[in-house]
Amino acid sequence: MCEATIGWRCKVPHVPVFQHEIGKWRPSWRGRIHGVAVAATIPAGVILTMVTPNGLARWAVLIYVCSLLALFSTSASYHLLTRSQRAQRTMRQLDHAMIYVLIAGTYTPVCLLALPRHIGIPFLITIWVAACVGIALKMTWRAQKTSGAMYLIIGWAALIVLPWSYRVTGFVSLLLFALGGIVFTVGAILFYLKRPHLKPNIFGYHEVWHAFTVVAVALQFAGVGVLIAKIT
Repeated sequence: MCEATIGWRCKVPHVPVFQHEIGKWRPSWRGRIHGVAVAATIPAGVILTMVTPNGLARWAVLIYVCSLLALFSTSASYHLLTRSQRAQRTMRQLDHAMIYVLIAGTYTPVCLLALPRHIGIPFLITIWVAACVGIALKMTWRAQKTSGAMYLIIGWAALIVLPWSYRVTGFVSLLLFALGGIVFTVGAILFYLKRPHLKPNIFGYHEVWHAFTVVAVALQFAGVGVLIAKIT
């Protein structure tokens, strides 16, 4: 009765914002996982950037780290801080758009440091252009199914340059990137299916998706670290 009559102003412990379906309260863990990820990414990102050689390599890693922070901070802000329906809609668009930023950001050090220049630069430009198209679709609420499928298409486009990237990255780094991609994909499928139903008021399928993203990012972060170690 309280939720139906006065919406978000009803005081419920640890759930101060809306579910995606306007008017429903979110699980108490909604947004907290990515909030912790922000706190972990800052020192880890600083260390990774500082151990990377100056020049192009450091700029590539810096772009990558910024893409991680953009994703996690936007997600945490959206899920923890939004208070109005209008803010929720805007932040939801940004939240979904940041996935494209993360994908393109992750490609950046690989394309610039592990691929031949004549392949890496054109491929990276293509990835960022595709990501910008996806962002535009998300921000305008157009072709939502297409923009959702683009996450996986852009992400797994890495297979195209696999023969060239392997020469520099080696098996371990590529394995970490691949495992991260698999975890992302499995998490996305579970999110689409809205599974599993654990404790909806505390830790639901959405929190499972957030946990999958953190694990996937951690694996690929390690992959970037191995790549940097090989080129130094």
